[in-house]
Amino acid sequence: MDKRRFFELIMDVCDWKQSGDDMILAPLVSYLSELPDDEIFAFDDIMAELLYDLDTKKNFKRACKYYDHSDDSFLYSRCVALVNGEEYYEKAKAGKNNKMWTMEFEAILSVPMLAWGRKHDEDCGEYPHLPAKSVETGSNADEWK
Repeated sequence: MDKRRFFELIMDVCDWKQSGDDMILAPLVSYLSELPDDEIFAFDDIMAELLYDLDTKKNFKRACKYYDHSDDSFLYSRCVALVNGEEYYEKAKAGKNNKMWTMEFEAILSVPMLAWGRKHDEDCGEYPHLPAKSVETGSNADEWK
């Protein structure tokens, strides 16, 4: 899986006619649960890398112009860039999409764990993978100097 495939899955597999984040993402969880573990983990790794790249002090300051962001709400706003496709993400990364800072889409963070749990009939808390990059606010230390 690569970045292009990651965005294709989000745009093509999610049910954007539904309301509620979990309902929108349900087909994606189902789809990923049919893939080998390494593909589920690759999805998680790409998601983490994309969120990490948006984790900058500059973006945090930009976001706080729209409402008072906490570390968590800043992460959830960064998730909005993922669920709106690659072009939207690239604009956000370039600082040209400020609307995202007024929204959140936390549920995307659980997709790999839910897919793995469904596949293995296990509690998603037993998910055995940890991406190399952290999605947590401030983890991109070079961009927070």
